[in-house]
Amino acid sequence: MADFLENTDLKTLRPLLIVVVLLLITAQVMYLLWPQIKLFNKTTSSYEILQHAVSSNDGLQQQLLNTGADVQLLEHQLLGDMAGLPVKQMESYIIGRLQKISWETNVELISVTPGAGKKVQIFQESLFDVELNASYFDFFWWLQNISRDLGFIVIKKYAIQPMDSVLSDPRLKITLTMVSYRVVKE
Repeated sequence: MADFLENTDLKTLRPLLIVVVLLLITAQVMYLLWPQIKLFNKTTSSYEILQHAVSSNDGLQQQLLNTGADVQLLEHQLLGDMAGLPVKQMESYIIGRLQKISWETNVELISVTPGAGKKVQIFQESLFDVELNASYFDFFWWLQNISRDLGFIVIKKYAIQPMDSVLSDPRLKITLTMVSYRVVKE
């Protein structure tokens, strides 16, 4: 290397040194300074987001209230009004709601027989054998109201028979098994 420096003309060595210095500066900027600039920009952006969140604290509180209301609505859709009731109270609640909905929709509720179902994964079934007399459209509205008021109720089996020979809107004898699911706490 010493021979190279002694034999090289100063005019040739000067551009070579300038290129080496520029390469070193480029490497330092690229590997040392540029990542720090990116980190600074990211931190500044995060800081601005946090400043905005702090200044609009009321917006966060409203978002929390809205989210809580959404959770309650979804829980009501899934469990209805019987979310925290014990089994016996749940049975009487469901029977009372079935009777109320039957009165509202002009459906004659003949009988409701509660029963125990099987365990399905983490859920315990509660069975209700129901007998009804209704017209087709009244029964349809009865089912809609059951779904709305009692949450996630499944019709497991059903049988529909006409009670009379009238072809237009005959009265129907309907027998069905409804199932409600509860989370089993082990």
